[in-house]
Amino acid sequence: MADQRPLILFTNDDGIESPGLWALVECFADLGDLLVVAPREQQSGMGRSLPIFSEGRIYPMEQNGWENYNAYGVDGTPAQAVQHGVLELSDRLPSLVVSGCNYGDNTGNGVTVSGTVGAAIEAASLGIPALAVSQQTRHDQHLSYSKEVDFSAAAHFARMFGEYLMSNARPDDVDLLKLDVPHGATPDTEWRVTR
Repeated sequence: MADQRPLILFTNDDGIESPGLWALVECFADLGDLLVVAPREQQSGMGRSLPIFSEGRIYPMEQNGWENYNAYGVDGTPAQAVQHGVLELSDRLPSLVVSGCNYGDNTGNGVTVSGTVGAAIEAASLGIPALAVSQQTRHDQHLSYSKEVDFSAAAHFARMFGEYLMSNARPDDVDLLKLDVPHGATPDTEWRVTR
């Protein structure tokens, strides 16, 4: 239906309890219908893997304030979370998939092993506009749920580029956008497009 609100699917590789994930979910709250489908456990470094040994069980998340959202924890990788979200849990094709916000940047060789990026690649392979979001952090904060990390700049730019992806056609050679937010960035920090 033309008047139907857009469906936005959120996932990550740090796990369903990650504050980085929920910072992004909250900043998109007024833009559409939200569906959160993320791994139940830490899945960093899984890339786009679809291991045959994953149980694939899906658990409704109804605690910690999540009862206000359609949120599910998946026994599986980020790419599998996207598949479950798109093929089993959504009532229509998402208008956008947002993956992140990851603790730590995903640059250089890290792009190919990143579960954050792998989830976005899986969404793009299904023809869905996708955004992978990472926040540069101190190394001791990687693989953590540190409350010291300020995700406000990442959330600001994720929303900005998410709205862009939902409103504009992507160039023919662009399957997804990868957003890396430097440590210390603010919503006023200048941004640039790179390849």
